[in-house]
Amino acid sequence: MKKLKNKIAFVLLFILVSAMSQAKGLDPRFQILPLPQNIEILKGQGIAGSELGYIVSKGESKIPVLGTLLDALPRIEKQGAGITLSLSEQNTPESPEGYTLEITSRGVTIQSRGQAGLFYGCQTLEQLMEDSRDLRIPIPCLRMTDYPEISYRAVHFDTKHHLDRAEYYYRTIDKLARYKVNAIIWEVEDKLRYTRRPEVGAPNAISKQEMQAISRYAKERNIEISPLVQGLGHAGFILKRHWELRENPYSDWEFCPSDPRTYELQFDLYRDAMEAMPDGKYLHIGGDEITAIGIDERCKATGKTAFELQMIWLKKVCDFAVEHGRTPIFWDDMPLKYADLWWLLHRPLTDDEIRKNWNTSRLDEAIKMFPKNCIYMRWHYEDPTVLSHQMLLKWYHKNGLNVMGATAAATGETPFMPRNNSRAQYIKDFCKLVSQNQLKGILATAWDDASAHWETVMRGLIAQGEYSWHPDGRTVDEFIRAHARREFGLSGQQMEFLTEMEKAAFFFDQALVVSGTRNPAWGVSEAFRLLDLPDSEKPGEWKRKYQGRLDTVRIESARYEKICKGLKVAEQAALRNRYTLDIYKQTNELFHYPVKLLEVLEVYDSTKSDEERLQALVRIGDVCNSFKSMRAEFEKTYSQTRFMESPEGYIADQNHHHHLSALSNNSDWIFLYEMLMVEKVERWLKEQKDN
Repeated sequence: MKKLKNKIAFVLLFILVSAMSQAKGLDPRFQILPLPQNIEILKGQGIAGSELGYIVSKGESKIPVLGTLLDALPRIEKQGAGITLSLSEQNTPESPEGYTLEITSRGVTIQSRGQAGLFYGCQTLEQLMEDSRDLRIPIPCLRMTDYPEISYRAVHFDTKHHLDRAEYYYRTIDKLARYKVNAIIWEVEDKLRYTRRPEVGAPNAISKQEMQAISRYAKERNIEISPLVQGLGHAGFILKRHWELRENPYSDWEFCPSDPRTYELQFDLYRDAMEAMPDGKYLHIGGDEITAIGIDERCKATGKTAFELQMIWLKKVCDFAVEHGRTPIFWDDMPLKYADLWWLLHRPLTDDEIRKNWNTSRLDEAIKMFPKNCIYMRWHYEDPTVLSHQMLLKWYHKNGLNVMGATAAATGETPFMPRNNSRAQYIKDFCKLVSQNQLKGILATAWDDASAHWETVMRGLIAQGEYSWHPDGRTVDEFIRAHARREFGLSGQQMEFLTEMEKAAFFFDQALVVSGTRNPAWGVSEAFRLLDLPDSEKPGEWKRKYQGRLDTVRIESARYEKICKGLKVAEQAALRNRYTLDIYKQTNELFHYPVKLLEVLEVYDSTKSDEERLQALVRIGDVCNSFKSMRAEFEKTYSQTRFMESPEGYIADQNHHHHLSALSNNSDWIFLYEMLMVEKVERWLKEQKDN
């Protein structure tokens, strides 16, 4: 009887909570991403998505590009419930991307001041219909008023080290549009087939015509694409061929800013890139991480300082961009390094330490050299709320400079996949700062230094859509759950394996070495030392030497099993985006390989008899042999969307950055330590068998 009363009480509580949820807002089983600004639940029984029988536009409005469910509807009004789109300045948000969406049992109306708003209203309705279908529940009657808090919401396509298949770019644009990202800054380097300077483009580069088609496709989905063509520095893709324009003859990193031919070449590349991406309003000219300006005779003859030369270059390229109808964007780190402020932004300091050392006098003195016709892209990839960062934003505002934020969905510091919940908290916090300070927009970079597959970066790019639209909306935990529902039709719990994968990646990074790094942000070490191997004459010594690492191996082995179980559940239950799960699955196998190899080496070192030792050697051989099949499956999955090799004769950049992705023209760089460790173990196995 007591159990029955408890059960009745639980049911009543559930009904009460559900009623409260309906009173406060949308049923939590519906997960719209990004989170709308305002939802008012209306009286009525609602309507199933399958009951909507048509979609029409009224007045001057046009039906935008639609998602799968809406696109399947006829575009003629008929009996029953349907969807009506119209343009109106009455009771609609001021933003042309804003919209009102009203759903009753009689049908759906979407209104906006602009076509972009109708497009986004339809994207939201598509998600509601998807959940209605997946969960077999009606969409409640509601009135939604929605608009973005940040007008320019961009992501970064970095193709310096790899190219994907053309159809994958179109698919990715569809996904970004679904989550209300409205811009792409495409860093092309030598992956555009330049017509004015054909020697710069790689043999497999995208043609201008194909890039124009991609740009047009994106524009139809309210995404504008602007080019990023690296300028003064990061110029290896150009200077590996144009030695005469190097500032340092031993490095392809920097142009000489005092040679007129520098500008002739750069402006030709800018023209081609702008023609290839005709719908963007920006030209990102790079200009960051300069290390050697002012050292050659051409620069010395000017009598200018390195910083003056940098700013002279900046003014010339900014004027060129403006003359050609583009607003230039410039990475802002070099002026900060000149003013000795950079370290205050990137060291763990207390607020008192920051205030004590904060001094903008050098910037104040140089302010006349700062072009006012460009946007200074304030990039900060970790916690953007630190005091020094906020003080810098105030300095920009005080001096009337235009500023855009740049956070990161992927950095070179984390090879193969982003960590820490896809960096969602950093993205959220920077979006909030952009909104509060009314900056010109926000970019989520996705660096190709370690060439992580975009499917492993996608959750971070979707977080950019979420938080650039509504920075104060969901918590990160709530976003993770919404992402699971939207992308896969899963619960947040069914995607917990991804959190474990992010943890597993840290051990993988250095599992097989005792010195060196494959971290591209720090410069991949050309000299690294692999682990030693067991000595059959000294059993147990190897285990004692690497005891701490082997303790972690046991933790990671258990983690791998947990990830495998989670992936299996996700694969069975997922309603969409199975390719993403395939990428996660193969990445998990890559992360596990060093663990598997260390496990069998430990078994060998712990053996006590000749028979056990021989059995252990066989197991070690089997694990070495499995490397080829693991690699083959990995490449087979990746290559569904990505070209895995550079064209024959391709010359990689040759400079101090030593990016991981540039170490080989095939996929060897992915298996940098694993491949060499297997070769080392196989030689060792032969020695053991010979003895």
